[in-house]
This record gives sequence, C-alpha cells and structure tokens, in this order.
Amino acid sequence: MPQQARSLEHLRANFDDLLDAYLDDRRDSLPDAKELIEEIRRALAAGGKRLRPALCYWGYRAAGGEPNEPILRAAASLELLHTFAVVHDDIMDAGLERRGQPTTVALLGIETAILVGDLALVLADDLFFTSGFGSSDVTRAFGAYSRMRQEVIAGQSLDVDLSRSAREITLDEALHVARLKSGRYSVEEPLAIGALLAGAGTNLLEPLEEVGRPFGLAFQINDDLMGSFGPHELIGKPSDADIRQGKRNVLYALALEHLQAEARSDFIGQWGARDLNEAGVANLRATLEACDARAEAERMRNDFRAEALRAVDSLPSDAETRAALGELIEFATSS
Repeated sequence: MPQQARSLEHLRANFDDLLDAYLDDRRDSLPDAKELIEEIRRALAAGGKRLRPALCYWGYRAAGGEPNEPILRAAASLELLHTFAVVHDDIMDAGLERRGQPTTVALLGIETAILVGDLALVLADDLFFTSGFGSSDVTRAFGAYSRMRQEVIAGQSLDVDLSRSAREITLDEALHVARLKSGRYSVEEPLAIGALLAGAGTNLLEPLEEVGRPFGLAFQINDDLMGSFGPHELIGKPSDADIRQGKRNVLYALALEHLQAEARSDFIGQWGARDLNEAGVANLRATLEACDARAEAERMRNDFRAEALRAVDSLPSDAETRAALGELIEFATSS
C-alpha cells in the first residue's frame, strides 16, 4: 500500500488532538463512564486511516467551505461513529484482533464492549451537533448523517443474514451489500455530509455521488481482497478472518460464478466451515486464485477506481480539492 496520503496526513493529527480533548472533557463530565471512555480512546489510538473524517472535510472544501474548527469537529464525529461500528462488528464476528491490538470484546467481554460501542455512537452524535455550525447547517446535513447510520446497520444485518444462509449469493447481491455496508457509509455519505455543511446543492451533490459510488465499491472490494490475501502486518488482524467467518463477499460470489460441479460444491462446503484448518484456508485461497476470482476482483476494483478518478476530474471544485480526493482514492483502494 502507498505511504500515508499527504491530504490525509495533514488532517489526522488535528482529528486525533481534537478527539483526545473531547474525550478528556467527556471523562471529566461523566466520571462514572471513565472506563468506557478510556476504551474508546484506546481503540482510536490503535490506528485507522481516518478516511471518513477526511472525506467529510474534503466534501466541505469541495463546496467552497473554508477550513475551521467546526468542520474538524463535525468530521471527527464520524470517527467516533466508526468506533461504534467496529466494536460491535468485532462482537458479532468474535474478533480478537484489530489494527494489531486486542479488540474491545477480547479485553473487556461482550457486555462492556456493547456499552463501549453504544457510548461511541452517542458521543458521535454529541460531537456532531455541538461542532459549532449553525442550526440550519446541521439540520441540512443531518439527513445524510442519519441515513449513513441507518444504512451501515442495515448493511451489517444483510451481511450477517447472508453469511448464515445456506443459499447462494449473486455478484449483484454481493455488490449491493458492499455499497450499503461500506461504500455509502465509508465514502458517499461522508462526502455528502461535508458538502451539505457548506451549503451545497444538487449541482455539487450529484457529481460527488458520481465520485463516491465507484470509490466506495473499489474501497470495499479492496478490503475483501485484503481480508483474504493481505499480510497480517498490514491489515492488523488475521488475514483468513473473512474465509473462516464465511463472508459472502464479492470474492465469494465471483468464485461461485466460475466454479463448476464438484469443485463448486467443495468450495461452498469449506467456506466458513467450523472445522476449517490452516490447510483448508490455503486450499480456499488457491481456489480463489485458480478460478480467477481474485484476478477478476482486482480488475473490478481497478475499474471502479479509474471511474472514481475520472469523476474527480470533472468535479466543479478547486484544483486542491480535486487533487486531495484523487490522492485519497489511490491511497484507500491500493493493496
């Protein structure tokens, strides 16, 4: 993966300092929740790209907004929202490691992890609504903010249902889950929230969606690829987790399109099997490569990335914003 994008690097320290100060304030105001707040702080400190806050910021800049404290606070709230999502995701997946560190559920158990995630969600709302924007600006952006929260939960629910189901999944279904669970939540809505906070109308929101839709799909397909083939030191968690959990993702759907007869049946039976050992994981990886599912997923990711980059070139925004968004696309979708 390329080095940290400059357009992200110069923002990350600001987001992290702001979140640290905000959590200090919340800890002092709510001492009975100190353990939960400190766990949110630990989860944030473990890493993460801060992609969603950065996209919110650059969506704001795309609409002509000037850099200021309110946009940094509003954008940083999306990282607290993401903390809620990953803490609860790890509970559902029984994940023990994320970003190279123990997960909240591994450290504190299910009951406390649920509360940590719940509090992160509540604090995200608090930081967003107290960001410093006028009430009309916040109201205008809240539709996208609320929709993003609803969609990520709906997408996660669909992902869980498909993983538990014995029926097959089509590529179109896998792409729908990818867009709902990650594409809109990670890319499209953060861009829209920032733009709406700056007063954007459809003349910018529609072109931003043309950027965000393929960018979000490229981002999730890249995540699927890394979830089955990425090195542990890069992804910060076991690289066989998606296979062992039986994720019905784009890679899986592509394999079903290519495999026939006994090979197809064997693949379906092994994917997510409870007794899957390391040799079984290696066999499934080999199958994904031999049937060209991996190569086709890489081509799809690259095509969506190229589509997003073309859309950025057409944005009615300044050159600095277009360059920053292009750099973020390259950074976030490259393995």
